[in-house]
Amino acid sequence: MKKILVLGMLFFAFNITNAQTNVIKANPLGLAFGIANAGYEFTTSDSQTATISGLYFNVSDITGFGAGAEYRFYFADEAIRGWHAGPSLGYFSLEDNSNNSASVFSIGGEVGHQWIFGEHFALDVFAGLGFNTGGDSLAGFNSTAASLGVSIGYAW
Repeated sequence: MKKILVLGMLFFAFNITNAQTNVIKANPLGLAFGIANAGYEFTTSDSQTATISGLYFNVSDITGFGAGAEYRFYFADEAIRGWHAGPSLGYFSLEDNSNNSASVFSIGGEVGHQWIFGEHFALDVFAGLGFNTGGDSLAGFNSTAASLGVSIGYAW
């Protein structure tokens, strides 16, 4: 977890020195299902971005935390706005009410469209498909999972 935090700080520092476009956003729909997540997206080139994110999971009797990374390729000439697609990676540390714990890894991809309204309001609609593996001590599994979401945020 410390490595992820250090990498995030380095990406943030690199972004400030290059005066690139950034978005901080959260998915409010996930709260209805017991999942809270927020992310920081920053440009890496004229039409590409990277995102680092954190997640809190509380569904049924399972709780935990996670971190993820995503790389987006925007199909327009400008990053942060328009149609996008790209790969994603994630790690989750979960525990149930019986104190069984598990480490779960995910790899997948996502497609979507992001709008910037006015100068700062960001709206991102996305869908994804991923493969999850791990969880040996918490009813281990290998499965595919689909995701659908809407994130809102602040762009600068």
